Amino acid sequence: MAGQDSGAGKEADAFEFDCPDCGYHIRGEATKCPNCGVEFVIEEVTETVCPICGEAVAPDAATCPKCGASFEPTTVPMAAPQAEVPIRKAPPVSAPLIAETHLIPEVDEAELREKFPELVAEVKPLLTLAKENGVDVSDARRLIDKAVHAGKERDIVSAVRYVKECQASIRSAIDARLGRETQYLEKLIEVAKSMGSDPTGIGEAIAKIKERRAAGDLPGAFSESKEGKKAAEKLTGKYIEANELADQLENLILGCERFYVDVRESRKLLSEARDAGEHGDWSMMGILSRKGREEVLKTLPEILNSELKKARTQLLEAKAQGKDVSTLVKVLKEAGTATKAQKYEESVERLLEFKSEAKYI
Repeated sequence: MAGQDSGAGKEADAFEFDCPDCGYHIRGEATKCPNCGVEFVIEEVTETVCPICGEAVAPDAATCPKCGASFEPTTVPMAAPQAEVPIRKAPPVSAPLIAETHLIPEVDEAELREKFPELVAEVKPLLTLAKENGVDVSDARRLIDKAVHAGKERDIVSAVRYVKECQASIRSAIDARLGRETQYLEKLIEVAKSMGSDPTGIGEAIAKIKERRAAGDLPGAFSESKEGKKAAEKLTGKYIEANELADQLENLILGCERFYVDVRESRKLLSEARDAGEHGDWSMMGILSRKGREEVLKTLPEILNSELKKARTQLLEAKAQGKDVSTLVKVLKEAGTATKAQKYEESVERLLEFKSEAKYI
C-alpha cells in the first residue's frame, strides 16, 4: 500500500508549469503560487473538439463549423471529465459496420507534457513585451488562468490548447499595436513635411518595422518604432510629446467618466489643447493637456479609494457565495498598488478591468 501511495503521489506531481505572474516554476497541483501568492482561476471546460480536424465546437453541435463533419449524439469521454467529444456519423454502407472510435485521434499526453513548459516559456516574453509597450493582455491573462486550472486537473490537452490560444491572442494584440504605431509614424511624415523638414529617417524606420514584423521579430519592430519616434521628435519638436499628453488625458477622462467623476473642466482644457495642436502650437497643447490632468487629479485619488472599498466589499460578498474570485483578487491588488504609488491612470485601468471581470462571476 505504501508503494502504491508513493506512485500516486508521483503521478499527481508529474504536471509542471510556470506561474503566469512571476514565472516561479510549480510542480504538481496548486491553488496558488507559493512564491507570489497569486491564486489560480478555476473554470469549467465547456467546449469539445472535432475528432476529424481538431476544431473547438460547442458540446451540442450537430456538425463541425470548420470541416463540416456530422456528429452522432453518442459521445466518448476524453481527458477532461466534463468534456465530451462527438463521434463522426458514418455514411450508410451495405458491408458490416466497423467501430468508428479509430476516427478520434490518439493524444500522446507524455509528448504534450514535455511540450507544455516550452509553450509557457514562449508566452512569458510575449507578455513582458506587451506590458512594456502598453498592449492590453487581459484576454491573454484569462486564457493563462484557464491553462493553469486545466494543468491542476491534469487535463494536459486543454492546458496546451489554452496556452496556444493565449500565445495567438498576445501576438494578435501586439501586431495590431504595431500597425497603429506604423500609421502614427506615417502621420508624422506628413507633419514633418508641413514643417519643411526631410522625413527620410521616419520613412526608413517604417520600412524596418514592416520588415521586422514580416520576419516575426516583434521586439525588433518595437525598437524600430522607438527609433522612428526619436527621428520624428527631432523634426517636429514638441509635436509627439504634446499629442501623447493629450491622448493620455483623453483616456483618463474616458475612464473617469465610468466612475461618474466630474471632468467637464478637463474636457474643456482637452478641447483647447486639441485646437492649439491644429494650429501647430505644440507647446500650448502640452501645457493645456497637463492642466487638464491636474484638474482630474483634484478629486480622483479620493474617488479611487472609494471605488477600491466598493470593490473589496463586492469581492468579499462574491467569495462568501462560494464564487471563484481568483482573477478579481489579482486585479484589485494591482489597482491598490497603483493607487498607493500615485499611478492614477493605471489604477483607473485596473478598476475598470475589475468591473469587467466581475461580470463573469
